[in-house]
Amino acid sequence: MNYDDETLMAYADGELDEAQSAAIAAAMERDPALARRVERHRALRAEVADAFASVLDQPVPERLVAAAGGVSSVSGGSPPQRRAEVLQFPARAARPPAGAWRAREWGAVAASLALGMLISLRLFAPPEPLMTPRDGALVARGALATALDRQLAGAQQETEPIRIGLTFRSHDGNYCRSFALRDAGTAGLACRVAGEWRIPVTAAAPGDTGDVRQAAAPPPAVLREVEARISGEPLDAAAEKNAQLEGWVIDRP
Repeated sequence: MNYDDETLMAYADGELDEAQSAAIAAAMERDPALARRVERHRALRAEVADAFASVLDQPVPERLVAAAGGVSSVSGGSPPQRRAEVLQFPARAARPPAGAWRAREWGAVAASLALGMLISLRLFAPPEPLMTPRDGALVARGALATALDRQLAGAQQETEPIRIGLTFRSHDGNYCRSFALRDAGTAGLACRVAGEWRIPVTAAAPGDTGDVRQAAAPPPAVLREVEARISGEPLDAAAEKNAQLEGWVIDRP
């Protein structure tokens, strides 16, 4: 029986029922080519998982734990310090009536109001979206588009809010990059098409974002999209850097 890639991906992911899995296992014993196809899916899955294997599992520093509890930690094992007592200062004597404000005082008030308005706009303005719909598809915007343009998987920090996974060439001749949004608990795949990063798939990523742990592998939906699109092997660090320098554009013959 001829199995399609979707079925073999599901078999490699362990998502088929017992009867289907047994049938494919038996077919693999009879057909070496089928066995090689399954092994390719398994190898690719392992490679994708390795790209997302950075797990932030560091303990919270004691000073932050102490600060959260309202206690200051002192080195050497000494007991926590008590909070300072609040003392009531005596009231000031009555002040003489203030004179009329001059231009300097009014100018200071105006400057303070303008600064306050600017801070309020920045604090309460809605954040720039990371994805927006366009022509029936999602397109990367803001910090996500910047990360896809500039961030290299081999050089990024573990504390980056956006993590880049694999970079590869797709069957249709474009560069694609997998990503994970740590704070949003979301992973996805973006492909460079006509000068922008189009996102064919996103999915909730496993992991506890409350303690800033990152998933060790992308969700199955993202993994399957990678397997369906990838042509050849994922880019290594040098090839990824070259692709970035070329503006993520593949020269057509």
